[in-house]
Amino acid sequence: MLPPGPRTPALWQTYRFVTQPADYMRSMKDNYGDAVSFHSLAGRGVAVMEPELAREVFGAPPDTFEAIPLVESLFGSTAVIAVSGERHKKLRKLLNPRFHGQQVKGFLAAMQRAVRTALEGFAQAAGTRRVVTMTDVTQAMALDVIIETVFGAQELDRDLAREVLLGVVRGFTPSIIGGGTFHKPWFPPWRRYVRACAAFDRWVLDLVQRRRARGTGGMGDDVLGVLLSARYEDGSPMDDAEVRDQLFTLLLAGHETSAIAMAWCTYYLIRTPDVLARLREEVDALGPKPSAEAITKLRYLDAVVSESLRIEPIVTDIIRVCREPFALGGKWTVPRGNVVAVLLASILRDPRVFPEPEVFRPERFLEKKYAASEFLPFGGGARRCLGAAFAQAELAIAVAEIASHWNLELASSEPETAVRRNLTMGPRHGVRVRVAGRRVEKGEMNRQDAGSAV
Repeated sequence: MLPPGPRTPALWQTYRFVTQPADYMRSMKDNYGDAVSFHSLAGRGVAVMEPELAREVFGAPPDTFEAIPLVESLFGSTAVIAVSGERHKKLRKLLNPRFHGQQVKGFLAAMQRAVRTALEGFAQAAGTRRVVTMTDVTQAMALDVIIETVFGAQELDRDLAREVLLGVVRGFTPSIIGGGTFHKPWFPPWRRYVRACAAFDRWVLDLVQRRRARGTGGMGDDVLGVLLSARYEDGSPMDDAEVRDQLFTLLLAGHETSAIAMAWCTYYLIRTPDVLARLREEVDALGPKPSAEAITKLRYLDAVVSESLRIEPIVTDIIRVCREPFALGGKWTVPRGNVVAVLLASILRDPRVFPEPEVFRPERFLEKKYAASEFLPFGGGARRCLGAAFAQAELAIAVAEIASHWNLELASSEPETAVRRNLTMGPRHGVRVRVAGRRVEKGEMNRQDAGSAV
């Protein structure tokens, strides 16, 4: 009824998957094939590592699955990634339009402003040639984007906002994601996380109450305002707990993932000068001060971001619990209560789908349009990442700004490797670089030459 798989203890399988996901996925695929039975602290289940099997999982009716209990424990009982069934359908229907199209366009200028502010430190670094860790820069950048676009920077005490938000981010460590076994008061990392969540709750509740006091016309045009203004089909708004859980999810799911993706993309651009040169030409063609919206429409830039997300996926897997027996692959049935895991990282580096998967080659995304079950860094189906369009726009703006305005060098010849940070994977050393100086764009160079001639 189920595919073969390892018989090692659940704790050992969980440890291997949490600490060495790429190696563990590779060994399971080599030993057992594209579908593997496993036993972890999240439960018994089947892992799939092939696009057609992933398509079956993501294409199943939404009521087929529910989130694992760990998600509710970490994000909140009403978070869109934690709820299931009719409640999930209702919430997605409410939220989907708020994170696509014109709504995301309204955030682009604020994203660009936050990115440029965060990169001002490069000027000082260029003068001293000191080593800069890119993940430090991009985490600050991603946090500023969240403060600007999600919580509304104009009315915030920025220092307090950073203190509260960073408390949650720093408390979200690998030690609390192995399973509910560790979510106990006696476990110090869990205690720190609970305290950080409590501080976030008090801070957000104050923001929500102040916005609600303004009335319907004063909610604001940031994400907080959008959530407070949203109405279900019966005309009812989200309550404070629902608003809190969605904001909390956006923070945890949006901050670390975006920051790591920016750092990885910078790393691969430095390592592939021909790709960097082509990207700079595309951005330069927009002129000296391109708009954020124009940047997000660049095809090669989009391919560069996509290739970075493919070769170094930030989230390696999507895990769901079967609410009913689930037929898989035409020959297996996963029992009710067992989990199905789609191992995204394995599919994204499958040579049958992406030839020479270890090579950073953005052109592959210009040569072929990949199916949703092949290129799936944001998951798929009814539970595909709600903020995918937001994240892709943020990445495009940040990568364009870094690549077109700054000359960077890797501070070490040692290749970066991915390690577990929490639910995400990131570069072990954070991508350490030296800022060689500010780049002079072609248009600016031509103007300087003309001035010299005069």
